[in-house]
Amino acid sequence: MNDDDEFLPYEEDSDEEERTEVVDVGPGVEDEDLSDEAFLRGQTDAESDSGWETGGETDAGFSDADAGFTSGADTDAEGEVELFPDGADPLAMLEGMEHNRNNDQGVQLQPYEMLARQKRVNRNRDLSEATAEDAARPSGTAATESVFGASTDEIWNEEVAEHLGMSTGKVKKRKNKRRPSKGKGSRTKPIPEEVNRKLGEATLHYASGRHAEAITLLLAVIREAPNLPDAYHTLGLLYESQGDAKKALDFHMISAHLSKDSQVWKRIAKMSTDLGYLRQAIYCLKNAINRDKNDLDAKWDKAVLHSEIDEPRKALKAFKQLATVRPGDPEIAKMLARLYHQLGNPEEAKNVLQAHLHDYPTAVDLTHINILAELYMEASEWGLAVDNIQYADAQLCGQAGLPVELQVKAGICCAHLESDVESNHGMHEAQQYFGNLLEEPLAENADLCLTVAEELLQLQHAEEALIFYKHVQELPDYNNTELWGKIAECQQALGNSQELVSMYEAVMQDQLCPAWKQSEAALALAQLHLDAGATLAAQQVLSILKQPNEALDDTEQQDGSAGQQAQTLFHRAGLMLRLGQQDEFLELMLPMVSATIRGAEERGEGQADPAAALDPSVAKALRRRQRGVSRKKVFAEADTVFKGYTTRDRRSAHVRQADEAAEAVLAAGANGDITGAADMQGAADMASATGGASGLFKQDLQFQMLVQTCCLLLKQGRLTEAKSLIDSSIRLFAKRWVDKSRRDVLQMVLAEIHIAEQEYVVAYELLKPVCYRWPDSTHVWNTYCRVLAGMGGIRHTAKFILPLRAKNPSSLPLMLLAGHCLSQTSQSQALGEFFHAFRLNPHQPLTLLCIALGYMQQAMTRKVDDRNRVVLQAFAFLQEYAQHREHEHESNYNLGRAAHHLGLVHIAVEYYQKCLDGSDSQSVQALHNGTEPTYEAGLKQEAAFNLSLIYRGTGADDLARQVLQKYVSI
Repeated sequence: MNDDDEFLPYEEDSDEEERTEVVDVGPGVEDEDLSDEAFLRGQTDAESDSGWETGGETDAGFSDADAGFTSGADTDAEGEVELFPDGADPLAMLEGMEHNRNNDQGVQLQPYEMLARQKRVNRNRDLSEATAEDAARPSGTAATESVFGASTDEIWNEEVAEHLGMSTGKVKKRKNKRRPSKGKGSRTKPIPEEVNRKLGEATLHYASGRHAEAITLLLAVIREAPNLPDAYHTLGLLYESQGDAKKALDFHMISAHLSKDSQVWKRIAKMSTDLGYLRQAIYCLKNAINRDKNDLDAKWDKAVLHSEIDEPRKALKAFKQLATVRPGDPEIAKMLARLYHQLGNPEEAKNVLQAHLHDYPTAVDLTHINILAELYMEASEWGLAVDNIQYADAQLCGQAGLPVELQVKAGICCAHLESDVESNHGMHEAQQYFGNLLEEPLAENADLCLTVAEELLQLQHAEEALIFYKHVQELPDYNNTELWGKIAECQQALGNSQELVSMYEAVMQDQLCPAWKQSEAALALAQLHLDAGATLAAQQVLSILKQPNEALDDTEQQDGSAGQQAQTLFHRAGLMLRLGQQDEFLELMLPMVSATIRGAEERGEGQADPAAALDPSVAKALRRRQRGVSRKKVFAEADTVFKGYTTRDRRSAHVRQADEAAEAVLAAGANGDITGAADMQGAADMASATGGASGLFKQDLQFQMLVQTCCLLLKQGRLTEAKSLIDSSIRLFAKRWVDKSRRDVLQMVLAEIHIAEQEYVVAYELLKPVCYRWPDSTHVWNTYCRVLAGMGGIRHTAKFILPLRAKNPSSLPLMLLAGHCLSQTSQSQALGEFFHAFRLNPHQPLTLLCIALGYMQQAMTRKVDDRNRVVLQAFAFLQEYAQHREHEHESNYNLGRAAHHLGLVHIAVEYYQKCLDGSDSQSVQALHNGTEPTYEAGLKQEAAFNLSLIYRGTGADDLARQVLQKYVSI
């Protein structure tokens, strides 16, 4: 089924009956017209013309659910369509339509669907009545025909009898005549005189401006003659003159359903478009096209509307049909190219425009050239784009010259062709095109200047790009941080850092510049100093910034840019972290984060499991939205009565109620208003500017600030504050539809807090669900192993590791942990897991070390067959480990420790000495000062102690004492 067939109107049944006419058959016609082929063809035509097998069954086969996909345009052979049967109250239908407009529910019938259904009900009723009349006819000829077919006389007078030479010379030919329509209005049906009188009086009242009297009379006419379109049309004009366009549209729509004029539907389509009801306009144009198949303007408007409501495939099909009727139309070529590009087929878009340029050169304008140039540039066909633009310059522009937009495109293409040795275009020609842009009014061409600058900067022409960026900087609306960043990129490429400093300082000293712009300039200057290594200068710049509460006092002078203030605050906090100003960072961020979380808790968002208190169907609807699935797809415009064709909402009542409740819960959760206490009102206002809890926990920058705040509190030992902040945040993240990855990050930080408090069991329970969701994360498993080390071993965790390893066969950390678990019982199984990890990543030092240790453990058992071979394998992997491990001290220590473990002391002494030879005075001094030793210093301590044990074992006590005094003494 094509798109047009989907919305074809229901055709009225051609209720026809047969009549017999006796005609003479002239001589010489018998053998020619009554051949077997002609006879069979006549029989087929008679069957197909009956109308009962097609029209009747087709219409009766449609269900009510298909009402949303009909145009409602029923074509009648006689008279106007009777929409309201006898005894029907049209005003009740109007009230129902008004109710549906005020209570827009997807499951309700839209008003136009109500009208279309009413017409189908009337038509089916007429069909049933006609069938009942046929069945009730008395027995006789008609009854015999209906049961046994034709009578004997008819058989002898049929064409076959004539063909066989047994006819009397007369032939009865079947001709169709239309069966009288029952219950249908007729143009000749007289209108009651009283109705005519009221209609005339209402028209006079309307023309005289007495609208109330006109409305009263017209409503009376509707009650007496509900199928008279004139009353609805006049009411539509009346409400239209009063400025009530929506109500006027309602009455015009009913009038159109009662008439057969395509121009009425086109006028309603224009009214719908003016009101923004584009789908309703498509519905009206569809009806207009059904009444006039040759109306190309209606087809054009319908195709354009399809493209505007993001239905490119339907629009493309319509424009392709128009192209066959109106070949060479320049607008059709443009629309086809745009639609092909929108559908991801730029090659076909280029083919359409190229064919138009070749076949209809006189119907080409600059828009075709512009679209084709953009398509060439998108495909990096710079040479073709330049040739296309130059063709337009020679053939279409004349003395006026190219528009500035096409000149910019030509310049960009020439700049890209600079490196092409086969091209005649280059940067010199590009500068000629760009020079004309600088002479144009800046306010109208600022975006073009930015486009040129970005292309030049991308092509590493920083000096030329800087000219355009500085040109745009003259406009206050464009003089912002984004433009400063581009200028900074150009200046740094040219090595002109001092000019950047001067620019930022000029902005900071400008008294007319808004405060938030001055703050951004100061932060940009501080970041510039920090990137250059001038830490002291960056600290001086940050010190002159206003405090956050003072900056917030100026929000009335900043055109309501509270969101910009929040971004400035986060930028400043990030610079503080880079400068190591941890106390200042906490002083800045802790009040805002605390106020945000506290405000969310006061609104009731801090329940441990909000979904637990919800109905199960609502919780299920929330999970569907988390997966991006919604069962409601209604595309009708809001606040319109005749919606146009819409996708029917087929949800059951309980599913619809659950979806509505889920949307209400999500809407409540998205509310980000923050109201803090009086002592933190400034921070609370800033939190509200960032979107409240929703913004703090959903936007990357804000969430990073939350995590950094908690980590710094942990680092400074303020565990109670950190735990309170994390606990409150996790409660807010307990909703099932919130991103679990962010909640896992917070649980990791909370686990670190419990590790610092030596509450390893609590940390272990926090990490288990995180490990389930992140089986490949090295950081998660490192933290997990630290917890296991605090708990005293790995054996009791095998029940957790081994099943998880089976569920994640490609997780390298789980392979190593499973190997360690199995090493307690079987070294061969442990080596099997280690070799799985080795095949996955053969250059991972930790994997190589684990395999070497596995062989070492196997060599020390009694069940090994060839101990020497196993030892050699262990040292082979240790040597491989040393080559891939960048930390030389660690690899030397491990090699020495392995040799020491096997009693190969002469090898162990060599590696221990290598580990000690790289000793630096700072690490040793740290040991004497009593500070925490570094990782390298700790290894040297271990190596020195083990070396002293070897010396003592050989009787060299003096050497052992010297080593201990030098490396281990405190």
